[in-house]
Amino acid sequence: MAEGVFLRRDAGVMAAPFVVTAFLGAALIFLVQPMFARMATPLLGGAPAVWNVSLVCFQAALLGGYAYAHLLGRLRSTRAQVCVHALVLVAGFACLPLGISRVLGDPDPDHPVLWLAGEFAISIAPPFAALSATAPLIQHWYARSGRPDASDPYHLYAASNIGSLIGLAVYPLLIEPFAPLADQSVMWSGGYALLACMLLYAGWTVSGRPFGRAGADPASTASPTWRRRVIWLALSFAPSSLLVGATSHITTDIAAAPFLWAPPLMIYLVTFVIAFSKARILPHSLVLTIAPLAAAMAALMLLGAGPRSIWLAMGADLFALFVIALACHGALNAHRPAAEHLTQFYLFMSLGGVLGGAFNALLAPLLFDSVVEYPLMLVVSLALLSIGQAGIGRTTRILLAASGLALVAAVGLRAAGVSPPAAAQLALLAPSFAALISARRGLLGAAFALACAIGTGWSIAPVSPVWSDRSFFGVVRIVDLPESGVRALMHGTTIHGAQSLSGDRLRPRAYYAPETPIGQALTMFSDADRVGVVGLGLGGSACYSRPGQTWTFFEIDPLIVKVATDAARFTFMSQCQPDAAIITGDARIKLAAMTPDAFDLLLLDAFSSDSVPTHLLTVEAMQLYLQRLGDRGVLVFHISNRHLALKQVVARIASAAGARTAYQIFRPDEAAQSLGVTASEVVIVSRNPDALARAKASGFWTDLEADGGRPWTDDYSNIIGAMIERAGAH
Repeated sequence: MAEGVFLRRDAGVMAAPFVVTAFLGAALIFLVQPMFARMATPLLGGAPAVWNVSLVCFQAALLGGYAYAHLLGRLRSTRAQVCVHALVLVAGFACLPLGISRVLGDPDPDHPVLWLAGEFAISIAPPFAALSATAPLIQHWYARSGRPDASDPYHLYAASNIGSLIGLAVYPLLIEPFAPLADQSVMWSGGYALLACMLLYAGWTVSGRPFGRAGADPASTASPTWRRRVIWLALSFAPSSLLVGATSHITTDIAAAPFLWAPPLMIYLVTFVIAFSKARILPHSLVLTIAPLAAAMAALMLLGAGPRSIWLAMGADLFALFVIALACHGALNAHRPAAEHLTQFYLFMSLGGVLGGAFNALLAPLLFDSVVEYPLMLVVSLALLSIGQAGIGRTTRILLAASGLALVAAVGLRAAGVSPPAAAQLALLAPSFAALISARRGLLGAAFALACAIGTGWSIAPVSPVWSDRSFFGVVRIVDLPESGVRALMHGTTIHGAQSLSGDRLRPRAYYAPETPIGQALTMFSDADRVGVVGLGLGGSACYSRPGQTWTFFEIDPLIVKVATDAARFTFMSQCQPDAAIITGDARIKLAAMTPDAFDLLLLDAFSSDSVPTHLLTVEAMQLYLQRLGDRGVLVFHISNRHLALKQVVARIASAAGARTAYQIFRPDEAAQSLGVTASEVVIVSRNPDALARAKASGFWTDLEADGGRPWTDDYSNIIGAMIERAGAH
């Protein structure tokens, strides 16, 4: 066997160990991402930004792995490379099994990014960075394999990304629903050990072999110029930024859950598979032609001009991400260097990815008070892809001029305080979208047309914010609604309370009005001495307080606290409960630190946002709430949500915790709507039969029985089931 295929120096080695190693390494890397986010999200209130910041951390660790692989590849001896990497892989075992170390304590709501990045660096980064070197190293070693295709090992990158896709798909479908997080970490540790052995074996089989250069053009093996490196950076920056932007849009409009984090990242990885595969699945010219149309679809949804279907909006985001990322990665593949320089190529490509993700997740929240980075990057991507294209035709130039004039007109109307009718809005937008179609072969013109469409759409929006700011937890806006005479607080696209601009300013509006289920419950159980509220909003509930009561508010977003307590903007808190305790941080963590029997009434109003903190809707969370209530205590769940049906979710976890439930769905009449009263769904939970009897005696509440479905737990949730149930109810 000394002359076997793996050890002979006069023949190529087998490809299988390289392909399997690339595949397994990528799968393990992309299993870590949802696992870590699953561990960290409950500690940060279920905020979608957890995934985006985590993604940047992973990209940074990936960059570290690629930089290490580049430096390792400069060692002349492959045996030395293998030995050094063996030590690095062994060092990674110190962090296994994976888990949040909690060395940094509980998250600081004022500095959540620092806490999240610090925990990642301590708990996850060492083994992740060691694995991240797998893709460039395995290709670098394959270039020494003596195989006929050794001079062009980039097809292994496609195999690597297929492994990534499978890892992402397997996690939400097969791993998360059936395996507790502790078991997931142990299984991943076993995979890490197997991968280490396979990777070192593959490297050892090619020790002493030279790079394959058969048929290579000597000019192609020259060291890349800085202009070429900048192109690598730009073509990897744009799709990475779009990935984070599309993910933010999707998870903000639905829920922060691994099931919804995965599709954009899977789409992103598919584009690598297609772009770097040997077979040309989609012609690059066709992709460039489709790119403006894909960007136009995403822009329509961002502007609210398309049908108000979350599925269509998600489809538009994913389609735009697929087409534009594929165009960028196709161009990136066309600029790839010879095998000698592939570790440098991956290093710059990874750096561009880190910069793109960091721009969205870290820099944009500091630069912009609303989410403009996603549409901005759609425009920049089209402009970037236009490099080297022919000029713009006469018809397109005319349409582009009309688009610019329409934008000027829209800005003028906004400055004059005029909101044009629907027909006029469409007329102002029409030239831009016509130019997008006409300019599909001239992407610089398409970029200008898209910028005009977005600018025009924002200028003619019927509701403009009085004030806007953003934090780690999202964008907060104050808007005046003249038709109902109220000033409302909006978090993303959801109203979180409203106050009258005149008249009785201390009468709560929106879903806190006296006639709503929440208003009924706070009035009905006004004999509660100790009241807790999870989700501050504007603090409208405070105006139901009576003398002698103690009120405590839990709010994860310091920006919401700042707005609600600013008497110059809203006066509920300053006039009704100026001395109430406001505890910032994740409510579940803060409640766990309190003593039993701390409240008589606990209102949970954290589920009406488009992004739902699912960790507050588990059996373990319900048991905690009931422990913090007295024997006769009452829980009030506000479960209004446009995209998720939560009625049975609450009924099941209450039943599992030994409590009973009552339910009410409220729809205001036209008179109430004119006063800013909104529809709502509310569930009352209690172990006290008298409390539920009091609610049902009012005639507005009905018994709610659990349907026998599986309750959500800290290790299991079914977001897609809640989405399907909500869609079926419409």
